[in-house]
Amino acid sequence: MLLRSCFSVKMLCVVLLATPLATAQESMPQYDQGELLGWKLQIRKELKESEPEALSQALTILEKQLQEIVDVVPEPAVAKLRGVTLWFSPVYPNEQPRCEYHPGAGWLKDHGRDPAMEKGVEFSNIGIFEKEYRRMPNFALHELAHAYHDQFLQDGFSNPKIKMAHDKARKAGSYDQVEQRFGDGRSAQTKAYAMSNPAEYFAESTEAYFTTNDFFPFTREQLVKHDPTIAELLGTLWNHP
Repeated sequence: MLLRSCFSVKMLCVVLLATPLATAQESMPQYDQGELLGWKLQIRKELKESEPEALSQALTILEKQLQEIVDVVPEPAVAKLRGVTLWFSPVYPNEQPRCEYHPGAGWLKDHGRDPAMEKGVEFSNIGIFEKEYRRMPNFALHELAHAYHDQFLQDGFSNPKIKMAHDKARKAGSYDQVEQRFGDGRSAQTKAYAMSNPAEYFAESTEAYFTTNDFFPFTREQLVKHDPTIAELLGTLWNHP
């Protein structure tokens, strides 16, 4: 049996299954399954009762981000990204609200989370979606870029071409002092988050290439000038002409 629930004042509808996802694991939190622009979306049941307004707003923002992805990312890549399940969860005790890609079940089990979220993207930050949206206009793309890197590129997170580009940029020091924008008019000079590791380098650069990043380079035009190596590589890896 299917239940249709509208969470947004803009009539954003998510189809939810009446049967909870976690029936096989009674100890695990229960999620209702829906679909949004072709992505499977799992929503923790209690969010609909405890945070209905935040949930409605988060769904509206997520729809905008996913629609932008559909509009700007090549269709073959979008088809792959739609295979990545999205999860809405409450904030975990003693944890900061965040969105995160889960590459393996081991970490999830060790931290008491549902291993079904393996290879998916979890959002435990719906209460601050609007604030994060102002800072990172498409944080969904950032996390889905991690999934694309891990699941669909040669050697996954060990992809040699991305590692080489990251090493080149790190050694050049070209990201050591760049502008970071906070979405509220403030900015600061700091080391780019892209230099954390090759995975963040790929995800951050993907944001700039297709949308807008919160660290310089912010746009594709700036990325091409600042770091032509990764800009050219992104065009190849995402199959973007």
